[in-house]
Amino acid sequence: MKSGGAASRPGAGRWAVVLLAAAALSWVALATTPAAALEGSTAASIRSAVPLPVRNLTPVTLLYGLPRSLGALAMPGETELSLRLEHANNFTAGGTAESGTAVFDGTTTVTGVIVRRSLGSRLEWGLELPYVHHGGGFTDGFIDGFHDLFGLPDGGRDAVPRDRLDYRLVNGGETRVQLDDATGDVGDVRGWLGYRLHAGEGRQAVLRGMVKAPTGRVPELSGSEGTDLALTLELVDGRLLEAAGVTLTLMGGVSVLGKDELPGTPHEDLVWSGHLGLHYPLTGNLVLRAQLDGHSDVIDVGTRQFGGATLQGTLGGTLALATGQWLDIGVVEDLSGASAPDVVFLLTLGVRL
Repeated sequence: MKSGGAASRPGAGRWAVVLLAAAALSWVALATTPAAALEGSTAASIRSAVPLPVRNLTPVTLLYGLPRSLGALAMPGETELSLRLEHANNFTAGGTAESGTAVFDGTTTVTGVIVRRSLGSRLEWGLELPYVHHGGGFTDGFIDGFHDLFGLPDGGRDAVPRDRLDYRLVNGGETRVQLDDATGDVGDVRGWLGYRLHAGEGRQAVLRGMVKAPTGRVPELSGSEGTDLALTLELVDGRLLEAAGVTLTLMGGVSVLGKDELPGTPHEDLVWSGHLGLHYPLTGNLVLRAQLDGHSDVIDVGTRQFGGATLQGTLGGTLALATGQWLDIGVVEDLSGASAPDVVFLLTLGVRL
């Protein structure tokens, strides 16, 4: 098990190498998909103005209503239905007796059903129904081998059993939450409304309001048992970098966190979130993506593992499988150290109806 949080992690430069190499595997898989799988698709069906839906899946931060970047509004008259799988590998520990300690050794998998529907030409609504599972997982061996292959430090992974679950939150000398057996539960349902403020040639601005309902439970680390609100402003710009064929996505947002049931951990009243994405159409059926997503502190105890501010980097892409169908693939890395999962694998299969 790691100790000392960020001090035991490789620098951002070395993690950038890991991120590039790992995500290159998904890029190769996308780029070498047989041409027959792409028949009937168009560039428009790839949704290059919609970024990969990244969020922080540490066992504490995922409990709260931090927004994802959703990009352009749903197309008028259409409904989007998607199934999303996010698999996060956590391995970190840190804190002090005064500030509280957190131990996260295990995997967290969130499976979500997402519906987006346009309401005329300027409005949309959306709903996310998640199921959260914590367990020992199966990716420790893959990550150990990856570290060995590139000569990267493993942060003490070889000193503990592989594929175990050990999630602990200790505050005020008491163990507040402890998971050592695999568990799964319904997570916090999220809904939103979006309004298009501006639409011009190659540009769009969207204002979204989101609410997170208290449908998950703290003992299973599937929800905060509180209601959170968020407001985001998103910009999609296909003109600024038009010469390079790149679409730019930006998001800034703020979350208002309601009263939760996580004991002994005073959270911030406001949490700020941001996103920057670059999306390049390699072919008429494939868009490659590079993103940065981050947020400010969530928990106010001075321990980064306890819901600290983070910056995550993502490489991946979107593949058009057929008309109105797509597949998102992404690899997400923690660039700030100790406050996000080591790595998250993201898959989304979607269809426009």
